[in-house]
Amino acid sequence: MDSLDDLLFSQNIRKALVIGIGGGGDVLSTLPTMRYLELHDIEVLIGGITWERITIDPKPGPRPLNDFINIRRISETVAFASHDTRTIDGISPQPCRLAAFLRREVLLIDPSKGERGLSKGLTAAIKELNLDIIIGLDGGGDVLARGDEKGLQSPLADSLMLASLANISKIPTIIGIFGFGSDGELNQQQILTRLSEIASKGGYLGARGLTPKDVELMEKAVKYVTSEASFLPVMAAKGKMGLVKIREGTREVHLSILSTLTIYLDAKILYDLSPIAKAVTGTNSIYEAKERLNKMGLFTELDFELIAKRLGTTSYKVIRDYIREQKIR
Repeated sequence: MDSLDDLLFSQNIRKALVIGIGGGGDVLSTLPTMRYLELHDIEVLIGGITWERITIDPKPGPRPLNDFINIRRISETVAFASHDTRTIDGISPQPCRLAAFLRREVLLIDPSKGERGLSKGLTAAIKELNLDIIIGLDGGGDVLARGDEKGLQSPLADSLMLASLANISKIPTIIGIFGFGSDGELNQQQILTRLSEIASKGGYLGARGLTPKDVELMEKAVKYVTSEASFLPVMAAKGKMGLVKIREGTREVHLSILSTLTIYLDAKILYDLSPIAKAVTGTNSIYEAKERLNKMGLFTELDFELIAKRLGTTSYKVIRDYIREQKIR
């Protein structure tokens, strides 16, 4: 694949879908890429997955589209949504909160049907919406994980989205890493090592740092969207540096000016180097994907949420302490 600039401006790219792939809050990380594309007269649709942190939606796992009201289906796993979209029990998903800020519709992407459902749904959306490119944004960079990283906390959503994007053949697909470790999972050395490995295979497409106008936009958007990992880069752009704790102090982030970068990678090359994404390929449900990662020895965000439900709490600290006491991982 060419560099991002060459790809965008030599192949007549007119319409892009930019998705926050790691959970509801990752939709905030789409805004700098949205601005970049729109500055070059590319029409942008913003999307996010139907999986929220337990502090927003305590029900474990991603919500299927059948759980939502006020949506317009495009395919089995993709639908248009707006500021008044809700779950049947009244929860407003983060992408829809961003829709209220942007005053435009967004797309909800449902990963509950596994990689096969995602790939089929996104392929149908490409045709229905006349998309020329899809860019998936991951806040923090844990989509780079191989599976042996000690700090890895949430491999499931990222691996499913990476697998589905990599398996799309009709248009180019790209993964953007926003925040450089701002989710507190992979450390900076692990991220640098993985990026170098991907670059050695021709998968590095370019990078872009936050501009003052990006920062201004994100500061306004965060009044609507809740995200620690995707907002920390804004703090870095304003000069904050050093150790920052998130998730009730259960994770540590080393913030620096590097945190302001979005690094763009060829989704197919990243997939080829990802044992986790390969493991969830061909799955028909989120639980089947979880079980495959469990067999690899991985503890997923869905496992975490199932424990939260069993304990009847949404406190990250309480759940972490329970996991340690029970020696679950």
